Amino acid sequence: MQQEFVISSLGVVSPNGVGKEAFWKSLENGVSAMSKIESFSTDKFAVDCAGEIKNFDPKVFLGQKGLRNLDRSALFLMTAAKLALDDAKLTITESNTDDIGVSTGTTYPHLWSMIEFDREVFKEGLDFSNPALFPSTVLNAASSQVSIRFNIQGFNASVSTGYTSGLEALKYSLVMLETGKAKTILCGAVESLALSLFFGFYKLGYMAGINGEMVSCPFDRRRNGPLLSEAAAVFSIEHADTAKMREAQILAKIKSVNCYFDGFKIAKIHPEGEGLEKAIVKALDEAGVAIGDIDYISSCANSSLEVDKTEVKVLQKIFGNSLSKIPVSSIKSMVGETLSASSALQIASCVGAMKNGIIPPTINYKEKDPECNIDCVPNKAQKKDVKLALVVSFGPGGYNSACVLEKYIQE
Repeated sequence: MQQEFVISSLGVVSPNGVGKEAFWKSLENGVSAMSKIESFSTDKFAVDCAGEIKNFDPKVFLGQKGLRNLDRSALFLMTAAKLALDDAKLTITESNTDDIGVSTGTTYPHLWSMIEFDREVFKEGLDFSNPALFPSTVLNAASSQVSIRFNIQGFNASVSTGYTSGLEALKYSLVMLETGKAKTILCGAVESLALSLFFGFYKLGYMAGINGEMVSCPFDRRRNGPLLSEAAAVFSIEHADTAKMREAQILAKIKSVNCYFDGFKIAKIHPEGEGLEKAIVKALDEAGVAIGDIDYISSCANSSLEVDKTEVKVLQKIFGNSLSKIPVSSIKSMVGETLSASSALQIASCVGAMKNGIIPPTINYKEKDPECNIDCVPNKAQKKDVKLALVVSFGPGGYNSACVLEKYIQE
């Protein structure tokens, strides 16, 4: 990537804080966002815990109008976008609206609306179902609502690749900037909890508490699956010259983003992490940084047996002995598995680590796993000047992504 692109604002809606400062502070203090689920009944399940966003009032951020028929995903994403726009001090007008785009990573946001609409059709009949629910049953509904709410007319895209969706949306954004399709892009990701989503992962047996302790503990020998969560994070992405021209703050430089699809098996990850290795190596190469230059690795580890072990195996293969000197922590120990929103939250946490000089911990760490022999920043945040950070994301089905971020130093 030859042109220089930067993150010039950040908006976060997460179960452990709304707004970037609250989010960063919770990570720094090792605050767990896991709590008993309240939005739907879990009486029939052995698991009743998730990273649910509680006491969220979108009217505080978006006003009273136009929210009635919007689902949680749209409200989360719109709120994160509003926070990002305010943080960027970016006013959208008729003169610049065509130069602004929206790129969103998401996978399951439409499940609640789709099931509610179908339920009404079968319960009330075709003539009495609520047509206002239908527009939200499509995958791109949340992203489209952002453009509608803030009058963004450049382009609007939704990317759906599971865990890696946030980084894939970022990659798409950089291509659009490079080709001149936009000057500023609101790039982010969103996922929300719903009974159908929870039930699906539960039936797959892919959840902590089914076969062990109900806790998110990446890299720990006790781990037995992730705990689901919900969140949204949105950044404004633009060329460094554009940001400087409008005297915007610059939070971080985007050195590279690389995505690799290894097409292994549906709902499975490659046991040797071949695609992940290629994504990381190419991201480091495109960023022009050596393995010893990385100060911090934001891990995808989500407390599942295979994901954590495979990621460590790949990192050890790439970094060798240098890995012992690089902190590798997982914020999913605190915020849970936010699926499509996860890599966007990882970027947000890395921006905070660079700004505040504090690496977030991996909490709930008690028993060392010999197969995860790394410095996972156990239980307590670590002070460190982070100049270069690597974000790692991969998931079932063959999607693998990596991103290198650089701390911005004011000239």
